[in-house]
Amino acid sequence: MCRTISIFNMKGGVGKTTTAYNLAAGLADFCHQKVLLVDIDPQGNSSASFGIPIWDLELQIRDVLLRKASIQDTVISIRDNIDVVPSNIILAEDEIPISGLPGRELLLRKAIASIEDKYDYILIDCPPNIGVFSINALMASQEVLIPVDLSFLGLLGLRSIEKALDLIRTALDHPLKITGVLATRYDGRTNVSKEVLQSLKDTFSDKMFSTVIPENVKIKEAPSFSIPVYQHDEKGVGAKAYSSLVQEVICR
Repeated sequence: MCRTISIFNMKGGVGKTTTAYNLAAGLADFCHQKVLLVDIDPQGNSSASFGIPIWDLELQIRDVLLRKASIQDTVISIRDNIDVVPSNIILAEDEIPISGLPGRELLLRKAIASIEDKYDYILIDCPPNIGVFSINALMASQEVLIPVDLSFLGLLGLRSIEKALDLIRTALDHPLKITGVLATRYDGRTNVSKEVLQSLKDTFSDKMFSTVIPENVKIKEAPSFSIPVYQHDEKGVGAKAYSSLVQEVICR
């Protein structure tokens, strides 16, 4: 059965895209899973991280949401076991028209239903807000993975995330399981990283991933080479961290 997981946080700069594309690549390469990465963030960074020329797209996720194309028509195969549904900033231009469509919260869910039997995992990279694109992603998912950067503002934003997930569960009547909370951008030299990490563990206990993603230059460099961090810096701490995350996701 396909697992559909949204990578979601309402704060930017927490590592959503970095987590989405490294997790997609790791599930495919380490665990031989067939993975679809849906980039529903108008920035298109997940797509670009896999080397997709996002400014030359003939079709993208906006065409699916506007019902102008099937999702299968937008799929780009990266290599064995990894497909991507891309996006770019043009998606943002259509947010208002898409928000006015009947059944707007379920557009992505209905589109994915036609192809989900082809995949073991569908990962959705969300924008940093609770607008129509994130709602579509969450309504299309059974699970949500929440990256949280280890800063005071990262911790402060958790209440907003909880309210957003409560909206999905109650107002829209959609059960949503938290796959895990992922601590990102950890810097062991600073007290704030240590204190926020402990606060996260105290708050989420068994929902926390054991894996902690470090603040690491190689993680930031990898997208410029269109490869995941474990190919860019095989023995580095960033590569080991994301490899560990892949195993934890598989086991949950």
